[in-house]
Amino acid sequence: MSYPVAFRLKQQIVTRLVAGVILGLWLLPSISLADEDRAPTNGRSSGGRGCGTSAQPNASQVPALILLTPSGQAGQTVSTRPTFVWFVRDAVSFPIEFRLYEQTANRFKLVKEIKDDRLKSTPGIMVMSSAGAIPELTVGKRYRWQVELVCNPSRPSSNLFAEATLEVIPLQTGLKNQLAQTRDRLTQAKLYAQANLWYDVLKTAFNPPTSATQLQALRQSVFDRVAIDPAERQLLQASSIHAIQR
Repeated sequence: MSYPVAFRLKQQIVTRLVAGVILGLWLLPSISLADEDRAPTNGRSSGGRGCGTSAQPNASQVPALILLTPSGQAGQTVSTRPTFVWFVRDAVSFPIEFRLYEQTANRFKLVKEIKDDRLKSTPGIMVMSSAGAIPELTVGKRYRWQVELVCNPSRPSSNLFAEATLEVIPLQTGLKNQLAQTRDRLTQAKLYAQANLWYDVLKTAFNPPTSATQLQALRQSVFDRVAIDPAERQLLQASSIHAIQR
């Protein structure tokens, strides 16, 4: 084979290979992802290392950060001012950053970011009401909320993330009438649970006023839904509860 013929044949092979690669890339599904897509949406930080601090005894296998969200599904609410609750394992306090995203088409758009000197981790259950801190949510919209534990401000890659999805749905007439017939918060929580309204149960369980005895049983049912093994359940049950003042 002469040199010009061989050269032209090589060019044709290269051209076809490039065209094949481009076509393959073109056929791949187009997915537009927001910048926050750096953590699984199962509500848990990956691994058990924490921020390099000492974990509680016998807790090294429990994630350092757990969002109180139903595992494997988007939690629902009829409240446009939901309550967000998460668990922090380690005792050393670190800055926390909170972000809320709204789903638009096939991406999530940042709605609110909270990161300041007042928001720091506390071991146990941390409770943040969205009233006053976060814009009112929209019925019919899906949101993603994320908690970031800032282990080292100079090394963002070392930070721990956990995130979960939330959907605001309309309040059905039947449930609305049932809720109007009682002022007992535990009865209301039972109605929310029957309707699979996770964040409304959280709001009842972790926002006062309710007697400690009543709260204990309600929170126990929440922990049972969140925990995926006995170690997690034990830590959640033994945790102190801290309201975040915004």
